[in-house]
Amino acid sequence: MKLALILNVVDPLIGGVLIMGHRGTGKSTAVRGLADLLPRITVVAGCPYNCDPQDNRNICDQCSAAGDLTATQSAVPVVELPLGATEDRVCGTIDIERALAAGRKAFDPGLLARANRGFLYIDEVNLLEDHLVDLLLDVAVTGINKVEREGISVEHPASFVLIGSGNPEEGELRPQLLDRFGLHAEVTTENYLQNRVDIIVRREGYDRDREAFCESFVADQEQLRKRITRARAGLNKLTIARPVLEKIAQLCADLKVDGHRGELTIMRAARALAAFEGRRAVTEDQVKRVSAMALRHRLRRDALDETATSEQIQQAVDEVFPSTSPPQPSSGNGGGGDTHRQEGPGKSNKQAPRQRATASGSSARPNTADVLSPPGVEKKSGEVRLDEHLRTAERKEKSISQSRRTSGGKAALAQRRGRYTRAVTFRSAGARIAIDATLRALVGLDTTLREGSLAPVSSEALRYKLLKHKQGTLFVFAIDASGSMAANRIARAKSTILKLLRKSYLNRDSVAIVSFHGTSANVDLPPSRSILRARRVLDSLRMGGSTPLALGLVTTIELLELVGNKFGETVVLLFTDGRSNVPLRRGGLNLRAFRQVKIESELRELTVALNRTRARVIVVDTQKEFESSADTRRLASILRARFVKISPA
Repeated sequence: MKLALILNVVDPLIGGVLIMGHRGTGKSTAVRGLADLLPRITVVAGCPYNCDPQDNRNICDQCSAAGDLTATQSAVPVVELPLGATEDRVCGTIDIERALAAGRKAFDPGLLARANRGFLYIDEVNLLEDHLVDLLLDVAVTGINKVEREGISVEHPASFVLIGSGNPEEGELRPQLLDRFGLHAEVTTENYLQNRVDIIVRREGYDRDREAFCESFVADQEQLRKRITRARAGLNKLTIARPVLEKIAQLCADLKVDGHRGELTIMRAARALAAFEGRRAVTEDQVKRVSAMALRHRLRRDALDETATSEQIQQAVDEVFPSTSPPQPSSGNGGGGDTHRQEGPGKSNKQAPRQRATASGSSARPNTADVLSPPGVEKKSGEVRLDEHLRTAERKEKSISQSRRTSGGKAALAQRRGRYTRAVTFRSAGARIAIDATLRALVGLDTTLREGSLAPVSSEALRYKLLKHKQGTLFVFAIDASGSMAANRIARAKSTILKLLRKSYLNRDSVAIVSFHGTSANVDLPPSRSILRARRVLDSLRMGGSTPLALGLVTTIELLELVGNKFGETVVLLFTDGRSNVPLRRGGLNLRAFRQVKIESELRELTVALNRTRARVIVVDTQKEFESSADTRRLASILRARFVKISPA
């Protein structure tokens, strides 16, 4: 992580860093600490865009129109983009104070202007609003921010290094944004005991006396700063032999990396690493050390695939760059940052579920044993596609007062946000004033401004922004994992769910998983946009025992009530064979006939509660085409749900 950040300081053309990993592993701390290491830059005095007086091609209109430019030294900006930021705060908007005081339209620069020639940091980048992602993609390609809003047309330079951090379990990034990051660093929890103790000691020392703690590292910081400065100065003097470039291209070709950003990033990162180490030329050693960071996030072609591991890339590197000496242990820099994870106990356990699933993949019904369910294998030949039953008339876009992406304790996410569509006269909770519409209304009411002060604005002239953004659908997969769901049935259900997960990823929808078997029902996955997390839950799903269908519905209803109206639409997909045999209320005669009557009565009561959640319910029959669907059809009738049977086309 630290090496990736330093390489981007040495050569900003690398394209930024994406840092993904466990919570509480110092991701944000490392990025914010980067500001102290950055060498100062020369800027135009008073320019809000940090223009370089020596670069006449990438300066703003204000500096271009000026005659003599006064140069001054300034710190490299490290700007943090909060998740709750609005679009006008990011790209800039009209200067309301000057508009009201002087009656002139003026531009108030946003965060992109401040980040020019610096770093733009987004914490929890995988939770960023889609319309802000679109804005960042446009600016990242051109290096120029074009603002056309509220009667203002402004264009200014916005060239920055993009740094993002987040927890992959909270959702994936859009492929377009993922590819814009030059390097990808994975951070895992430290498992070495002495290192964990050192973390505690250092944190305690920082909290107790912050100034003294920072003072103890001044010499190290200064040495690192000088090293970075020398590397930046000598970067363009480094040469890369054509045979090394050919091997870089061969590596990307062997790994079937889409596009050419992979080899460009490896070349730039290897050159920056050689400059940082004081080398005179780029060798194969630098290429090997940066390959994993540059390619790890570029090998994922399927939304359900895991991010490529360093072992996969290292194997390809060893083939392209054969070593004559025995491989040395990794120092923890670059692609070798996964050393501890490889040796940890979690690595060996990760593959165990699939092996056990294969062993249990027979058609026997594990009624008494609690075993791992077989994996879902997607077949390209035909199963009934559920998207026809899930399709709504049109995707709704609603203004909301609460974000569906609340994460942790960030209060900013509770604010209204989205794309400004139009101005309205009514004020809702948390509404923001629409400056352009309010000014036009003031003119219409013939309101005058007193010289030197702001006149009171009539409430009749106030206009408010109507913000809208697309609300995704929440899909709740309620899965019958009982013994009657034989291995082939649960596998068919999983394969269907995998197809739906891909569609959910493309539509930015959320998924939740509820499973029930034996005498219990659990929420295995709360609402999440991480389809990789959903696949892991499916792969580790256990099955066997009785069928507590009513309890599964109760758990689903409780989840829906907890979620409330955070989503545009909620769809419950109940995967079952319809053979419920465990009532909610125990006691009484245990005869099969009486038990079925009790279960049916409970299901009718639950139907009322399920309808109150306003969720669409679809009963998915997992049995084969030649098996009777009488039980599942009756269940769908009781629940007032749509019936769908998975069968070959």
